[in-house]
Amino acid sequence: MLNFAVVGIGNFGAAHLDAAQYVADAGLARFAAAADIRLADFADEAAELRGRGVACYEDYRELLDGHPELDLITLPLPIHLHAPVTIECLERGLNVLVEKPPASTLAEARLMAEAARQTGKLCGVGFQYSTSPLQLAICKIVREGRLGEITSLSTLCLGKRYDNYYARAKWAGRITVDGKIVRDGTLNNPYAHMAQMLLTVAGIAAGEPVRPVELEAELFAGHDIETEDTLALRAHLSSGIPFHFYSSVCTHIPFNMQVRIEGTKGMVVWDFYGKPQGRVTFTDGTEEMLPDLITNDGGNTRAVFRNVIAALEGREPLACPIDNTLAFAELVDKVFSENAVTHLHGTPHVERIELEDGGRQEVATFLDGIEDYALKAYQTGRLYSEIGAPWAKPALKFEF
Repeated sequence: MLNFAVVGIGNFGAAHLDAAQYVADAGLARFAAAADIRLADFADEAAELRGRGVACYEDYRELLDGHPELDLITLPLPIHLHAPVTIECLERGLNVLVEKPPASTLAEARLMAEAARQTGKLCGVGFQYSTSPLQLAICKIVREGRLGEITSLSTLCLGKRYDNYYARAKWAGRITVDGKIVRDGTLNNPYAHMAQMLLTVAGIAAGEPVRPVELEAELFAGHDIETEDTLALRAHLSSGIPFHFYSSVCTHIPFNMQVRIEGTKGMVVWDFYGKPQGRVTFTDGTEEMLPDLITNDGGNTRAVFRNVIAALEGREPLACPIDNTLAFAELVDKVFSENAVTHLHGTPHVERIELEDGGRQEVATFLDGIEDYALKAYQTGRLYSEIGAPWAKPALKFEF
């Protein structure tokens, strides 16, 4: 039986703990150890883990030294630690599942991929939708050519983040921290899954990896943060396919994501808002319903864990190897390297409201009209400045 450990049990690390206990209870692998530099802050979690026979450490290197039996380590760590810890673990002979995004920069992601090749170890990235029934169904339809030639890829991602999200860790909402690049933001964190899904589809359609060759991006911050919390991105990929990404966490909508994949023989439309549903409409007038985004066994992180274990045992391919995320890493690199964030905090376009949510007092930030502007941009393929958003500044076009 495979032995594994988790490094990082706070914040999203809780999802890794849940998945770790799930695969252990199912007898798929042995959960041997966990580590977190703030272990004292998670006394209850540590006590429960120890009660289950899981050794707990503050220093992940002490964990590595004390458990030579490990086959796999999972890393739900702050973004700027993904690359260095992943590379160290690979070089120590461990297979790695690192949380998304793969890294802070394309250069780091390439070093991770090279380390995986040099060591012969598996390096997977926790893009949760890579194992989802929805993405698997869409990829199958595209691979079989049933949509014809893909002509456009678009996603709309809206939600809200309270101030407490940005106060939870010093890297949250930052482009850099302690001299290290982070690039936290809607593209590189909460909605990275959607961008990766579309880039995966583009690679399947092209029959080879794709990369951005032309890009226009408008980045805005309604919160008092360094990075973007609202983004309009229009790009062209090396395969010639247009790529559109619209996002904001300064909305009144708790959570909404939409995807549109257009082809010469049909179109995929998926809407998460309300009751998640998706369908494929073909040019001959026929339709097919798509499966759900979420797996039926408790969540997609569990499915990612199952896939990594199966891949290590040779039972199925790894759903999201590090090499398959280089296009995403390059897209993020280009967006942040070539564009500045327009800061709107404190302007008349931003409203700050204290409210209660789930019994907690929160502070929300709302950007004037963003829901309507984002939907219109998504429907027309335009940028926020092109549809008259009063707070938007026109983007420059970059070719690579």
